[in-house]
Amino acid sequence: MIGLFFRVLFAILLVASFSDAADKAKVIAKDDHYVSYENGVVYDEKTNLQWLAGPDKFVTWDEAKAWVESLSVDEGGWRMPTKDELKSLYKKGAGERNMTPLFKISGWRVWSNEPEGESAAWYFNFMDGDYTWGPRESEGNPRVFAVRTQK
Repeated sequence: MIGLFFRVLFAILLVASFSDAADKAKVIAKDDHYVSYENGVVYDEKTNLQWLAGPDKFVTWDEAKAWVESLSVDEGGWRMPTKDELKSLYKKGAGERNMTPLFKISGWRVWSNEPEGESAAWYFNFMDGDYTWGPRESEGNPRVFAVRTQK
């Protein structure tokens, strides 16, 4: 009876693992240690972080935060990145924005999750590879990325 139980359990787990694999998004492109999937997720094999670029338009820090908190892509768990996580994407001369071209954005700045006082927040500037802080309502064209550790 115990042997039958384990055989049935094994069969169920085997079917579930094939079903999970089929549900995963397909790889559409690779660049160095980055992998892009059809659902928009870009995986960094070096840091084990998954990234999702937001709408390619200026957003305030509060709009960026709200967008990230609303995400349910690939089972959710997304958050805004830290300054250092954003810096890990910086590679002088890579793509049009000093980062892998798998990210389709036209702006140079991306908001971090780190506020500065009551009305400002930090962002990473991919033009020069450094952090800067500015008003949360900044017109300096910040974009938004979401990040999470790979599931």
